[in-house]
Amino acid sequence: MDISTLFLFCGLTDREVAHCRTLGDCEERTYRKGAVIYDAGVSRRALAMVLEGALRVLHGKVVMKALYPGDVFGAAALFGSSEPYPSTVLAETDCRVVFIPQETVSAWMASVPRVGENYICFLSDRIRFLNRRLSTLTAGQTDGKLWRYLLAHRNREGVVHLSSGMTGLAETLDMGRSSLYRSLDSLIAAGRIRRQGKQIIVLKQEEES
Repeated sequence: MDISTLFLFCGLTDREVAHCRTLGDCEERTYRKGAVIYDAGVSRRALAMVLEGALRVLHGKVVMKALYPGDVFGAAALFGSSEPYPSTVLAETDCRVVFIPQETVSAWMASVPRVGENYICFLSDRIRFLNRRLSTLTAGQTDGKLWRYLLAHRNREGVVHLSSGMTGLAETLDMGRSSLYRSLDSLIAAGRIRRQGKQIIVLKQEEES
């Protein structure tokens, strides 16, 4: 995985990508498993992309998302206020991350307008994701709440990693463990999911109510 796959370069020609890479500086850093990459006291005004390994994004003790090679973080905080970073980003494994400073991203946008359009599209997708997340937290029916959570947190292979186990999942969804297990059994019986240790595999990829 390298920076040429970054979402900001989507739709650009090879020549435009090569030109952007001559503008500004990027910094690659490696982290050991368990290292804090970002939190309220440690962050930078930069777009970060995972090159190798896996990361976790937490809000408090709740795992919000897992990040894998090609995924990014820090996009929403790239411009605007200088408030503390709202989440904690931890290295789930040994990993390698590239940081692209705001000044570099601004230079790309000024030189190739499509970069700015891609940035806006990415933020729009994040807003839709947060809306789905809000629907999950406010859903009244436990099966639907769990199903929407799994759809929102699956990776490219349809796998949801439960690093905090069922207890953490129950706390995230604000439901009792017994209700969670009933909902899991219901979704398994419906052929929507399959459990495998601390993983849940989403078998049906479409978003159902």
